[in-house]
Amino acid sequence: MKKIILAAAMAVSGLSLSATASEVTFGLSEHVVSANLKSNINPHTNLEGGYIYSDKKGHLAEFAMHMTHQTGAHTIEIGPKWTSVWFDDSPDGSVISVGGHYTLALGNKISLHGDAYYAPSVLSFSDVDGYTELGAKVQYEFNPNMAIFIGYRNMKFQYDGGSDRSFEDGFYIGGTSRF
Repeated sequence: MKKIILAAAMAVSGLSLSATASEVTFGLSEHVVSANLKSNINPHTNLEGGYIYSDKKGHLAEFAMHMTHQTGAHTIEIGPKWTSVWFDDSPDGSVISVGGHYTLALGNKISLHGDAYYAPSVLSFSDVDGYTELGAKVQYEFNPNMAIFIGYRNMKFQYDGGSDRSFEDGFYIGGTSRF
């Protein structure tokens, strides 16, 4: 048993990832609060984890890994995202979606952000038969480490033989801190 623990510790230390930057984001609307942590593991890859609570719908957790590319004012992040939802009054489920983020820096500390993810039925589990997520926001940076934003987000789950169920569909405000 000690050999297994020692081997696991050596493997983890050999695969250690040095984070070059991290970003914490909080969002708030009338019925929803969200928190997100993004960490760059190298200049072209990031990991992202988030939690969303809705007092009318339930809980949602998500984890993503993106390949990133930045050219001038454009930043593109593409990759898979695992999302699991626990609805208060609908069946729970999970999906593996594909998509990402797009950012356009307009200058004068203002940027536009767009998000899109899609999961077909083959990547949906439990009673979930598909998933779509679309979002957009306008962000203002006070300095390189702090920003505020206003945005819109629509997260919709499709069910086997049932109707679609939105987890969130509306406007929200929030802030981002980088360190």
